[in-house]
Amino acid sequence: MNKFVNKMKSKANKTLAMKKQRGMSLLEVIIVLGIIGTMAAAVVILAQRAFSSQDITDLVDNTNSVRVAAGNAFHDAGEYPTTVGDATKMSAADLTTKKGDEAAMVGTLVQLGQVSESEARNGISGDYFQMQGVKISTDATAAKGFILEINGLDSGECRSVLTQVANQWDYVAVSTAKAGAISTAPTSLDTTVAASGETGVLRSMNAEGAVNVTPNRIAEACKETSDNSVVLGSK
Repeated sequence: MNKFVNKMKSKANKTLAMKKQRGMSLLEVIIVLGIIGTMAAAVVILAQRAFSSQDITDLVDNTNSVRVAAGNAFHDAGEYPTTVGDATKMSAADLTTKKGDEAAMVGTLVQLGQVSESEARNGISGDYFQMQGVKISTDATAAKGFILEINGLDSGECRSVLTQVANQWDYVAVSTAKAGAISTAPTSLDTTVAASGETGVLRSMNAEGAVNVTPNRIAEACKETSDNSVVLGSK
């Protein structure tokens, strides 16, 4: 009899233990999945920001390389070429083979070995930098300066680029040009600076244009679109 009673007590204890070790409820599973999903989304956002930041850094590095290369390549000539091809329409093969008026200015720099093919490219739009010689002032007779265009930028990319380069170039303007397109080039680098709140020239070689481009000015200059274009100029 005692043996039977002890056996029943043992089964009862096992049943009670199993009830205490119940599985997760559906609500608990949903909560856990929600937490995991939130953490995964946060990781994705951080990764995207990191990649975007690296793209901007590479882009700015490329513009600096091209700027130095242009000065080196055309210093002895005394002026920059004003008749150039559309670099955004050129392939990697065109960049190294087209000559004369068909050659983009950046292509000439590649052919001279001043920059590499990758340094000649806007990594965000995928286009090669459109460049051409322009006059420093409206009364000048030769193209002693040049412009470089960075097309196909969204508002965040536009602001990030300006934050890093706006006060390092002699001429800075925000225009409109989607990937695969270019804006109208300025005729000189002494253009009048646009009024606060307006898109246009932020800095120039005009007597009143050598201003410090502030964060507030940068924030208002770029449109909430994907076809912002930053035009940089140097003498």
